[in-house]
Amino acid sequence: MPPLRLKACSLSSIDNISLKSMLGLAGDLLTHEWIIVDHGTADLCLYSLDTAESKIAWLQRGKGLTALLISGNNSDLETADIILKKPLRAKNFSEALNAIEKKIKLSNASEKIAKTTSTEKPAKTKQTKVKKPSLLTSLSSSISKVLTNKKSPAKDLPNLTLYLPEQNKTKPDTILDPALLKQWLDGLPEHDDDKIISSILSNILLLNRAVIPAKTRIALLDIYRQPISKLVFHRDMVAIKREIDSPTEFLRTVNALGLLLEELAIGYKIIINNAYQQGERPQSNDHFLIALNRATELNSLRILHAYRYYHSPPTNTIHELHQFYIYSEASEISHKTVSIKGIEINTSVYQLYCQIMLTGLADPYSLEKYAVFRLYNLMEKLTDKVEIKSLTNKQKKASFDFLMSGYFCIDCTADTLPKPLTKTAAEKRVLPQTRMLNTHGVLLAIEQSFIKASQAGHSVYDLDMQLLKKIIPQINTSYERKYHRLPSVKNRQINLANGVSAIQTCLNANKLTRTLEWSMINQGSNGMMASRDSEGCYQLNINELIGVFENNVQPKLATIRWLHTNNNDIVQIGLDIHLGHPIAISFTPEGETKSLKGLLLSADDDTKQPATLIVNKGIYSTNRVLHIVEGSEEYTISADKIINNAFNYEQFSFNITSKK
Repeated sequence: MPPLRLKACSLSSIDNISLKSMLGLAGDLLTHEWIIVDHGTADLCLYSLDTAESKIAWLQRGKGLTALLISGNNSDLETADIILKKPLRAKNFSEALNAIEKKIKLSNASEKIAKTTSTEKPAKTKQTKVKKPSLLTSLSSSISKVLTNKKSPAKDLPNLTLYLPEQNKTKPDTILDPALLKQWLDGLPEHDDDKIISSILSNILLLNRAVIPAKTRIALLDIYRQPISKLVFHRDMVAIKREIDSPTEFLRTVNALGLLLEELAIGYKIIINNAYQQGERPQSNDHFLIALNRATELNSLRILHAYRYYHSPPTNTIHELHQFYIYSEASEISHKTVSIKGIEINTSVYQLYCQIMLTGLADPYSLEKYAVFRLYNLMEKLTDKVEIKSLTNKQKKASFDFLMSGYFCIDCTADTLPKPLTKTAAEKRVLPQTRMLNTHGVLLAIEQSFIKASQAGHSVYDLDMQLLKKIIPQINTSYERKYHRLPSVKNRQINLANGVSAIQTCLNANKLTRTLEWSMINQGSNGMMASRDSEGCYQLNINELIGVFENNVQPKLATIRWLHTNNNDIVQIGLDIHLGHPIAISFTPEGETKSLKGLLLSADDDTKQPATLIVNKGIYSTNRVLHIVEGSEEYTISADKIINNAFNYEQFSFNITSKK
């Protein structure tokens, strides 16, 4: 057996040094060789809980064997395979690694036996599909146990299946007094998002694993809810600069906020589950009704948070939303609002559900950065135009040719968004929990908003109007791919460079050092789709300029039309290809001395497209004079019309005024 691999995950520099030293000292006591790795897979992952960063790494851990390096006795809530206490000792450290080695050997032996027996014909058994909890809920994968008297859910209402943490009756080491909690939250640093997130997260984790009365829990959760909701929509220049300058550090904050939203949702789901298991009904239990509303809101924010960074919704969030809606519908409270002392809810489950469904249907993966927040707010105004109801017999049986646009089918048993009725199989349409979502009222309202804007003299370039115009094809199910795509040759690799500077480096040096390798999935006459693992992938944005490099093929320029990272951390991008071929040039604006880099996109005779210049943002202005150096040629141009004013580049036509 090769050396076993030990990975240190987000440990401090001191702990890293101690770990390497201890592995050397424990060498003679080990029954098998171990090595420390920084990347890739590992046989054992070692975490710490001493810093916010290390806590987040622990909460985001994947499958596999884990070890926790701790100080004191703070491990009672953790579920690692091995607990290592500081300071490390060679004897204890070696014993822990030897125990893990035995566990690995045992697992390997079991796999061999399973492979051997799998060749035998198995007896016919009925298989039950088990839902897998999301990665973010890996530390809370058990269904909450009911610790009260033995009652059962109401038989005339739909089932609720929620992934929740196990709870214990030990008094939690967290604030349980609402007044003290408000005081503590007010004392957190106002502009330090990392500190706010890690502090609140550590408290809610403890709260969600303790047994406390529903009245107390809901009061505390609603106090936590205010600063957490604010964090989702918070965006200032400091945050934007950090996203650009320190993308890895920024991504940790993004993931931590996702965990925080999940834990807040879990808090409300605990209240839902306890009431549900006791056979209570939300129409006669205000805490139950409030928790249903808040859990719907929090799952919506978790999805919105994922959309903001072009990620798939967290596993089970959409399925839970469908469950909340169906349960509310059956309980006849889907349109109901409620107020109790200290908590007032003015938005119904129906409104929250329709708002996030419309947002998802509008294809957020093709929207420019931050536009998804504006879209979400616009959809809030249209929720009363949405119609959700059971399918008629005609709709259940109709052939695809007779199904109308604007109708979507909600499969409430699945973890997926509504699909166009035309693309929903007949066997799905007849299920009792399937619903039809009708967007005709939404489309009519959008059309009327265009008319009102025109009559009021509003510009056609108004951002809201542009956004609504963009999403119409998705909302009325009439969207069709712009270019027909054909599957690519298997394992066809391309290299992509991001931005003017990186592209020019590739063209000038004929080297691909500033590129990443991608797998081409399909391509058409003017577009392509590619994918790769997200690890090590640079940050991408809609409408960014990309250079496409492939062996024995002329380099091309493209812009990102859509991008998406799924829950397996695979990034997919759709590219629109520019006509013509790029040429590296340098230029100097008149009156300046500094030479800048740019790209000349050659003319395309077939489409009669003239040559254009592509530069970094902030260069273009009408009639601006630029002195161009193209290889051995030098000439002067005057900027003409802007063609693309995109995320990381400007493209414009020009007139040559003189040549040397």
